[in-house]
Amino acid sequence: MNQVNCPVCGKKCVKSGRTKAGSQRWFCKACKTSLTHKIDNDSKELQSFLDWLFGKGPQAIMPGAGRTFRRKTSKFWDIWPMPPKIEESRNVLYLDGIYLARKACVLICCDDKNVLGWYPCRYEHAEAWIALIQRIAEPEMVV
Repeated sequence: MNQVNCPVCGKKCVKSGRTKAGSQRWFCKACKTSLTHKIDNDSKELQSFLDWLFGKGPQAIMPGAGRTFRRKTSKFWDIWPMPPKIEESRNVLYLDGIYLARKACVLICCDDKNVLGWYPCRYEHAEAWIALIQRIAEPEMVV
């Protein structure tokens, strides 16, 4: 079992009954602090999400027909990976906005061969285009 340490002084805590909700209460004898300890499973749930995302199995074969998996990993669908900052200048950049669904747009910037950047937004507007272009070195021409 994992030992719970006091967030104030760092000493070991001892069990001290339960809360009304049934959670274990801990008490630090050194600084007289009472606390409840919640186990952080985010890294384990993220790994489960990534295993499913890059795997071949459907959610339907998971325990509970995938409902538990979707509930535990729903927060990871909100993660938008941002592209790296482009330092070297290109001659020509191509910009476009693609609407994925109602009120969901992705602005894309690419050169002749590669996608250089993208920016998710609700709709195409000046602030969104500025946010996309700020991460890319100034080109000679934009199409």
